Amino acid sequence: MSVFSFKSKQWWMGLAQVVINAVVIFLLLLPVNAAMAHEISGFAVEQQPLSFGPDQTIFDLSNLVWRPLISEGVPPGPEIAVLRGETENAESLEAVLRLPANYTFPNHSHTSDETYIWLQGDFTYIAENGETVDLSHHSYISLPGGVPHALVCGNQPCLLYLRYTRPFDLTLYPMPELNKEVSSRIPQL
Repeated sequence: MSVFSFKSKQWWMGLAQVVINAVVIFLLLLPVNAAMAHEISGFAVEQQPLSFGPDQTIFDLSNLVWRPLISEGVPPGPEIAVLRGETENAESLEAVLRLPANYTFPNHSHTSDETYIWLQGDFTYIAENGETVDLSHHSYISLPGGVPHALVCGNQPCLLYLRYTRPFDLTLYPMPELNKEVSSRIPQL
């Protein structure tokens, strides 16, 4: 094989890659109207991610598709937008959760480790023993599986990123007795 034919083949491969990239970019610039619907532990979600390659997911958080989070024992109000993870058997789940102002998410735990990154809104974290801590937006929480906890959103709606390293599940517990400072902020269920 001559040097010329090698360069020629390399040139054609480069051109093919440029054309493929151009087509992908063109398709990504079209409005994303068709969403993929999935069922995750009793609540429906839709996904509209962008991707530039395998295992890459890009979301514009202002354009998420929200669905009610429906789970036995969880009062109506929370909404979820799933970013990654299609079924309860997925290896992990990543989502954004939206809570209404003054909403109490019941005392619960998950089998999976759980990571929260609080994006918006002030909230109160309630530990298993009833100890509380008031936190502002832009907080990070990491919990091992099996740790009961509850959350109370403040006077503004709350938005948080969630990550579970195992399939999503939810076990509810009675609310612990709280200190007076926090109990006045928590609506009676």
